[in-house]
Amino acid sequence: MKQWALAFAGAMMVLATDAQVYIEKQTRHRFAQLNLGFDGQASAGGSTFILNPPQDADELLFDPLFTPRFLIGGIHFWGHADFYLAIPLFHPSFTKEEQEITYSNNVETVFKYYPWRIEHHRLSPFIGFSLTPASFSQNDLRSENGQGATVTHTTFPLLTGVTFNTGNHLFELGASWHYSNNITYYFSETEKGTVQTPPLSFSLSYRYMMETTISAERDWESGKTEAITEQLEVKHRLNGIFAGAGVSSAWWLTQSGYNKAERPFIPAYGISILPEFAAGYYFHKTDLNLTLNYRAYHTEMSAYGTSQKATRKSLGFEVTKFLFDYKGFAPFAGPVVTYEDLSFTEEAGEVSTVSVSDQKPAWGITFGWDIRPNRLQAFLLRTNLRYFPALDLEVKDDETVSFDNIEFNFIELIVFPGRMFSKKFREAISETISR
Repeated sequence: MKQWALAFAGAMMVLATDAQVYIEKQTRHRFAQLNLGFDGQASAGGSTFILNPPQDADELLFDPLFTPRFLIGGIHFWGHADFYLAIPLFHPSFTKEEQEITYSNNVETVFKYYPWRIEHHRLSPFIGFSLTPASFSQNDLRSENGQGATVTHTTFPLLTGVTFNTGNHLFELGASWHYSNNITYYFSETEKGTVQTPPLSFSLSYRYMMETTISAERDWESGKTEAITEQLEVKHRLNGIFAGAGVSSAWWLTQSGYNKAERPFIPAYGISILPEFAAGYYFHKTDLNLTLNYRAYHTEMSAYGTSQKATRKSLGFEVTKFLFDYKGFAPFAGPVVTYEDLSFTEEAGEVSTVSVSDQKPAWGITFGWDIRPNRLQAFLLRTNLRYFPALDLEVKDDETVSFDNIEFNFIELIVFPGRMFSKKFREAISETISR
C-alpha cells in the first residue's frame, strides 16, 4: 500500500512540474506536453431562406451563436506547435420567423504554429488551420414534415490569435475565417438553395499544461535506458501483448448513389462517433504491430418524412510498421483487412421502404503515430487514421449506400500489461540497473 501511495504522489509531482521544460533544452522527453481546458466560441454572420409558396423565398439572417467546448491535446515541437480537439458541449439553435435553425461546428481538429514559441509571461502569436465539420439543419415549424436534413460541411478555416502563458496556464484569444461557407440545402424535397454559414468566429480559452515524461530523461541521458533496452531485447522481454481503447470518428465522404438517384434531398451523412477497441502483439526488433481492432457505429438521417439508418460493424486485422522515430514521434503505416457487417434501412411516411444487409471482407490502409519517449513505456498515446476504399452496400438496381469512410482516432490509450504487471519484466530492469 505504501508503494502505491508513493507512486501516486510521484505521478502527481510529475503532472505538477512546470510544463514549459523545453526552455532549458530540447530533448525527446520535452517534445510534447498534455493540456486540458475549455473555450467559448462565438460565431457571427450567416443567412438562410424561408420558402413562401408558391414561388417566393425570403432571406433569414442568423442570430449570433455561442458554443462552449472542451479542449484536449498537446503542445508539440518544444512550444512551436499546438494540436488539439475542441469538443462542443452542446449544439446551439435559435427560432426565428417560425424557422428552427441549428448550426454549430462539430469536433474540431486544430493545428497551430507559433513562429516564436510559447514562453512564460509573454504574448505568442500563432497562425494555423483546422479541420472543421460544421452541421446545419432547418425545421419549418409551419409544416408537419418541415424538418430538413442535417448537412455536414467540412471546411479548413484559417486561424490566428495570441496565447499568453504563465506557469502551467495558457490563456488564448483567437479568430477563425471560414472562407468556404456556402452550403447547398434542400428546403423541401424538390426546392433547394444556398445557405451561407457564419464566415467568422472568435474564441476565448483556458488550458492547463501537464508534463508527463520528463522524469525518464535522466536515465535516457545517462545511457541507462539504452542499456536496459538492450538487455531486455536480448531476453525478448520487449515483445508483448498490448490492449487499446479510444474514441474514434468515421467521416462519410460522399452522398450515396442511392440517395443521389432516389432521395436527392438527403445529403452525404455526417460524422459518426464510436468507441474503438484493440488488442495485439508488438515485435520490438522489427518495430512492428499485429493488431485486432473492433469498431461499430451507425448514422441516422431524417428529412421531410423520410428517415434512414446505416450501420457498420467491423472486425479488423492490421499489420503496421513503424517508419522512424524522431524525438519520440514515431509514425507507422500498413494494410488492414476486415470482416464487415453492413446494413441499411429506410422508412418513408412510417412505411418501411428498404431493409438490406450484407456480410463481406474488405480492405483498407492504416496510418498513424505513437508518442513514445522511450521503448520501455508501459503505456503510450496513439493516433490512427484508416481509409476503406470502395466499401459499398447494394440497395437496388446497382444503387448503393457508400461506407468508404475515413476513420480518425485522435487519441487512443495503448497499455502493455506485461510491462505494467509482469514480475519478470521488473526483475530484468532491476538486474540491469544494479550492474
